[in-house]
Amino acid sequence: MTPEPVSPHLCTGDPTLGSSGALRALAGLLRQLFELIESLSDEEYTRKPVGVVESSVSGHVRHNLDHVAALLHGLPTGHVCYDHRSRGTDVERDRRTALGTILRLEGALFAFAWGEVPQLITLSALVAPDLPPVLAQTSPARELAFVVSHTIHHNALVRVMVKALGADVPADFGYAPSTIAYKGSRLCAH
Repeated sequence: MTPEPVSPHLCTGDPTLGSSGALRALAGLLRQLFELIESLSDEEYTRKPVGVVESSVSGHVRHNLDHVAALLHGLPTGHVCYDHRSRGTDVERDRRTALGTILRLEGALFAFAWGEVPQLITLSALVAPDLPPVLAQTSPARELAFVVSHTIHHNALVRVMVKALGADVPADFGYAPSTIAYKGSRLCAH
């Protein structure tokens, strides 16, 4: 018999929900990414391809950080777009620049004036390369949750690549919260 999934808060006793919980989750993901990058050599960070994956760890890191920056840049204007990103930046070429950018973005997330953001914002998203962007109404909390999910997805790819490089990866790195909660339910639910 499969145990019922439980809230991760059952084990931690932390009832934080909503955007402040997502903010802490995103900062935690950035911290995990920082620690993983710190453990890699410069060559491992920029190697391309890695096994069957055509991209580099650094490309996924840059992509993750671009999404965090796009969110922080777009929220004050009420218009968020994740499609306008720079490729081949210093974050992608230099491990130390990536580490510094992570620290800067982590600080910016906590310093950001979340209470002053419009509660209804517009998301512009390309859904096909040959069509105009789709515009959708969304909220800051929803977009923060998206960036968390997106970061986890790319961290999962980073996990595969780092393992292919023969380096160590933290046990829960790149796993969805629901997967971690499910695995934890077998350990701590009574």
